[in-house]
Amino acid sequence: MQWITEERYDEVMRREVEPYVASRKECGFDLRVKGEPIYYEHFSADHPKAVIVISHGFTESIQKFTETVYYMLNRGYDVWGVDHRGHGRSFRHNDNPYVVHVEHFKDYVLDLHHLTQKKVKPAAGDLPVYLYCHSMGGCIGAWLIERYPKLFDKAVLSSPMLGLSFGKVPVPVVYAGAKLKSLGGKQAQPLSPVNEFEEENFENSCDSSACRYHYYFQKRLADKKLQTRSPSIGWGMESAKACARVTSSLWTSRIRIPVLLCQAGNDTVVKNASQDLFVSRVPNCEFFRMPNMKHELYMTDSDMLSQYWERVFAFLEGKDR
Repeated sequence: MQWITEERYDEVMRREVEPYVASRKECGFDLRVKGEPIYYEHFSADHPKAVIVISHGFTESIQKFTETVYYMLNRGYDVWGVDHRGHGRSFRHNDNPYVVHVEHFKDYVLDLHHLTQKKVKPAAGDLPVYLYCHSMGGCIGAWLIERYPKLFDKAVLSSPMLGLSFGKVPVPVVYAGAKLKSLGGKQAQPLSPVNEFEEENFENSCDSSACRYHYYFQKRLADKKLQTRSPSIGWGMESAKACARVTSSLWTSRIRIPVLLCQAGNDTVVKNASQDLFVSRVPNCEFFRMPNMKHELYMTDSDMLSQYWERVFAFLEGKDR
């Protein structure tokens, strides 16, 4: 497997990776019951041995996973991915292009379940179907495999959002403040005012690889649909409740498939303690911790990235590690 290194990263992505991935892509909109369009992309491998469904994180889109899709295709997997509602090209509940809002966290789950049942499963035939999730997508994924234990054959939860982190401020305090702000039907309003898209400092970002961070940031600069950057009051409240649900002993006990949870040792975005609790409650859950790594493990430097993906692929392919 050839991993893309930091040297000439942009050049390799634009000259080799992007054309290859684009040549394997078809895209469309999956209409939900209320007619809400959920954007999806499907990438076809030459001789697929299995299928992977990608569930992205907060303020992301499937566009961010071009390098990831490239590795999966070359490893022999068909790949499907969506822009979760409120993100990218999918349906949005609010008009502010910088704010992510969702009325019910369960809608994320139902959207992905609908796509998997309607499009992924029929196309997969007898092939195994796996779930790969990052951050917020991990909370969606956990809910999916708890509620629909036979939908996927295996699941990878990478830095999953199983507990929100607000620094030294306890979640109940933040939740109470959001509840007060939501009075008067203001759930779609941002938790903090945001009226423009601006670059954050790389050192304060979720990435450990500067070239990967800047590569995707340029994509976001060029496409306003990719410029979400702040949660709504409603998103914060719904996400807090979702994290409590998916880590509860009642729901974790319903998981029947093998799970791999990848943890970033230097994660300041989600709570590692909540991931530890989840792992302790899921009998068939493997745990892989990467010390000193930041939240976005799939956006780390190439030396660590190779270790990460080899561990993920070994789990999916049932190989000894």
